[in-house]
Amino acid sequence: MKFAKRREKYARESVEGWQDGHREECCQDRHASWMTDLPHHVKQLPLSKLTIPGSHDSGTSNLVPSTVAGVDQPKHIRDLVRRFPRIAKFLMPRWSVTQHLDVTKQLQQGIRYLDIRCVAVREENRLRVIHCLLGDTIRNILLKIKYFLHMHPQEVVILDFQHVYNFVFEDHVELCRALITGFGAALCPRPPKDQAVYSLQFMQDSGFQVIVIYPVELAQFCWTRELCPSPWPNTTSPAFLKDFLTKNTSARDPNRLFVSQGIFTPRPATVIFHPVSTLETACAKPCNATVKSWLQQHQTKPSNQCKSEEEVVQNSSSQHHQIQQQRIHHQNEQQQNLGQTKQHKLQLNIRKTQQEALPLKQQKSQRRQQQDQQLLTQQQDQQLKQQEDQQLTRQQDHHLTQQQDQQLTQQEGQQQAQQQDPQLTQQKEQQLTLQQDEEPQPQKQENHPTQQKDQQQAQQQEQQKSQHDNQVQLNNQELNQQMQEIQQTQQQQDQNQIQQQRREMQQHDQQRTQPKPNIVITDFVMCSQTSIDIIDILINMNY
Repeated sequence: MKFAKRREKYARESVEGWQDGHREECCQDRHASWMTDLPHHVKQLPLSKLTIPGSHDSGTSNLVPSTVAGVDQPKHIRDLVRRFPRIAKFLMPRWSVTQHLDVTKQLQQGIRYLDIRCVAVREENRLRVIHCLLGDTIRNILLKIKYFLHMHPQEVVILDFQHVYNFVFEDHVELCRALITGFGAALCPRPPKDQAVYSLQFMQDSGFQVIVIYPVELAQFCWTRELCPSPWPNTTSPAFLKDFLTKNTSARDPNRLFVSQGIFTPRPATVIFHPVSTLETACAKPCNATVKSWLQQHQTKPSNQCKSEEEVVQNSSSQHHQIQQQRIHHQNEQQQNLGQTKQHKLQLNIRKTQQEALPLKQQKSQRRQQQDQQLLTQQQDQQLKQQEDQQLTRQQDHHLTQQQDQQLTQQEGQQQAQQQDPQLTQQKEQQLTLQQDEEPQPQKQENHPTQQKDQQQAQQQEQQKSQHDNQVQLNNQELNQQMQEIQQTQQQQDQNQIQQQRREMQQHDQQRTQPKPNIVITDFVMCSQTSIDIIDILINMNY
């Protein structure tokens, strides 16, 4: 009971988006004639340079439930279906249907590439569509395509018979006859190997509306797989799918058609771990989201006016010239900004160094003040000494005058007494000479220690000056080293910025020169907003 309730719940959730109004939107012919509405210069491009929306397993909208797996499935899956037929009958339709719309509605919504996989059913003697289960007959599908092309004579449809199962030579002949009777002169012959794919204008002028890609070269209208490669990603990883699509589109031949399969292929594990889910909810929705994001990288802005080839060439050259001018202007602005930033940084560094140098200047000024004070004190000391010396000299002069006066008086007395005692006078004269010789010696002894102090102070001042000069040199060296380091870091940052800008410009150029996708196929066309957006993006990329 729980399993049945859960099954009903998931079935209801999977059909919700379809019942909410997508059917009404799909009934409208949104892009039924988008090829006829293309500008003239776009029609003159080859089909390989257009972006064409397509559908994967296009004829699986009306598969018949069964307990037998189709021939297209591997042997181990067919054996599992035989062992568990009831479970297989419940699971196979949920994981085999890839489109809810039939071929006519797909064409009305803009699909121009149809992926058809057919099998020869011997019991019915008919060719039918197959994808694990049997679908509609090939004749009914061809009649629907013929009716659409009759109503839209300027549209072109690509029919890709990717796989044919249980076919013999008679089956190939029967299918080719059905194509000839259905389309006749509308079948486009395959181009020569040396030439590119035909343009849309050439096909419209020639009346060609159908391109048939067929695995066997039975007729002239059968295009081989070489003219339209279709690599299979075989993954359920979004990152791998994006990488796979970008690599293949960048390496493709621009003169050949190319199919980008934007699909997830479920593994047996995905079916086992999601037994109640469907291919739409488990694979198609996340896959369409990744394809949409991948296409948005290649999307270009559409132009509303139709232009001739000469105008397109002129506009492209003018745009290229404008882009180059913008690059040069952008580089000049960046250089100016870098120069301004460098000046600003240098000013900041100079301010920092000045702020750091302020205490050094204060120290220098303090030292100079101290030296000046010392010099003033020395000068004052010298002045005091001079004054003392002057006083001493005055006292000495006064003393000498007194002595001279005494000597004169003595001489007068001696002259009087010489007559009496000449020997005594001679002794007194000798004593006077000795006293005069001994008097200047103390002055010399007093002046000698002052000279030594002056010399010591001068030596100390010279030592202080030399130490100050050494400190200034060291500080200047440190500042120069800091400035060099700052300049080196700025140069490295500038080089890194320039390298980043070059990388960004190279990436931008690669994106601009990267080729566009040609044919993109998806599951469940027009069944969600993302699938609708994919078709809109692909058609708008042609403008």
